[in-house]
Amino acid sequence: MNNPKTPAKINIDPHWTTRKQIIQWVEKTTPWDMEQAKKYNARADVKNIHNLPPNSSYYPVGARLLGKAEALALSVKSWEQATIDALGYLKFGHQLNYFWHRQFQRIFENPHQPLRMLSWESTTECMAWYFMLGQIDEGVYMGYMTHAGLNQTFQLQLSYEEQHHRCHAFMLRLFADWRGDAKHDWPAFACAQPLYEELLAMWRESDPEALKPWLLAACDHHTQEAKGEESLSDCGQFARTPLEILLVLRLRELIGLSNPVLDHPLMEAPFDRFPETPPVYVPDALMLGTLERVRQDWPHFDEEISLASLIEASRTDAA
Repeated sequence: MNNPKTPAKINIDPHWTTRKQIIQWVEKTTPWDMEQAKKYNARADVKNIHNLPPNSSYYPVGARLLGKAEALALSVKSWEQATIDALGYLKFGHQLNYFWHRQFQRIFENPHQPLRMLSWESTTECMAWYFMLGQIDEGVYMGYMTHAGLNQTFQLQLSYEEQHHRCHAFMLRLFADWRGDAKHDWPAFACAQPLYEELLAMWRESDPEALKPWLLAACDHHTQEAKGEESLSDCGQFARTPLEILLVLRLRELIGLSNPVLDHPLMEAPFDRFPETPPVYVPDALMLGTLERVRQDWPHFDEEISLASLIEASRTDAA
């Protein structure tokens, strides 16, 4: 946008990824087994001398389940509970991963290379999905986890330093503005999109009609970015899901502001309104087995991943 004070009329990119394409991609996704987690639960992982939790099991399965849930939504079928189930696996995988990053720093005081394997894009998307689904406490938790990971340099280096997903940075900065106590020293790329800067400045605007042109412009930007090579786009993988738009609308709702009606293809059903809030995720037997062993091996696990601990690490750049 050349002039951030005058958003253009709706301008949808003709090469925007279609719903059908996304559904077809999901159908071709290869499955992921949970053998590592099963061995871990049974203590059959004899080479796991450091008792590394099986975070690499839960995250890939959760990502695949989320893809399937998103395909259901794009097909305008029942998708809410499938999304919660997917997020349950993703959240647990991220918790295990975050925890192991903390332990890695202590076990290996001077490693040849630091551990940087936390997907800050995925944790950010989890945050936005939770807010969309009305599970606010879960969304808050993931927002602080992402800030805590960034402040301790746990994030994947390539995606953070070279791929520059500005939409994810926008969502985190929006979360931080809403909460008031989450901080991160963002590099220049996070502030390089004038449209996002304008939205951050005026998302609390009391008049919904004044905000409407900017949200429609953000919808356009989404269509222009969510195509081609995902790793180089602002929006990453959520090509047809308006996570960033619905996050703005949800946070406005939470502070008591009304929202404009957005007539835009990105906002078509089921994303034209907030869904009914589904029940919270109930861990399955496999996850409970993993959690039991983690707590036995690492008695401080719950404290390390607690909301209070994440908030503390979100306030400053941790050493």
